[in-house]
Amino acid sequence: MLQFYFIRHGQPQNNHIMDTVDRKDYLFQRVEDPKLTPNGQRQADLVADFLARPEPAGGNDLQNRGGFGLTHLHCSLMTRAVQTALPIARKTGLPLVAWPEVHENGGVFLAEKQGEEIIWNGLPGKGRSYFETNFPELILPDDLPEEGWWNREKEPREQYGRRARAIVEQLLKDHGGTDHRVGIVMHGGIFSRILGAFYDIESQSYWFHLSNTAISRVDIRDDGRVMMAYLNKVDHLPDDLIT
Repeated sequence: MLQFYFIRHGQPQNNHIMDTVDRKDYLFQRVEDPKLTPNGQRQADLVADFLARPEPAGGNDLQNRGGFGLTHLHCSLMTRAVQTALPIARKTGLPLVAWPEVHENGGVFLAEKQGEEIIWNGLPGKGRSYFETNFPELILPDDLPEEGWWNREKEPREQYGRRARAIVEQLLKDHGGTDHRVGIVMHGGIFSRILGAFYDIESQSYWFHLSNTAISRVDIRDDGRVMMAYLNKVDHLPDDLIT
């Protein structure tokens, strides 16, 4: 049975900013590609320890009480996702493969207010040399440019669902018909759209809550059925680190 493990990144600067400023001001105070906070790094280390446990032979462990036995590991190219995924790669021994398409909704951008109008400014994102220097273990796409992996305008809202469907199609193309256990370190917004793609949700106004470093498991059974094993698992975190 094919298993997908969607892992949200640890707490980044923007999540901390959101918790400390008025919500109406957050959009204009966020940074475009935040790093993990100290709490976020602690969360990343704990989820890495949790995910590194090999599943014991035999049995059908739908809650992964015994371990995970991951076989593949991907992450987005947003800094918070890479910082979260690297401890997992180190502790599992898996190669960490960058997958730019699983970025957060909107891409890399900042917003500014001009009168009553909000201006969305797309930004380049980090380029090849940055990742090679700061994250040499990360396996980069061959076509990753020096001038930045995003380097375009803010992603429009109507594109979120289309990208999510393409992600699901790629996952099934690469892993369908196998017993692979695929970990993907990613983001809360696009995860909601990916679940929507798995279950053909048409509504644009829905949300699946994910805490930082929460794990959600989606199985593809041998008969092709999609099964949600669990959502937002945070068993690896103490109460004070659930954010």
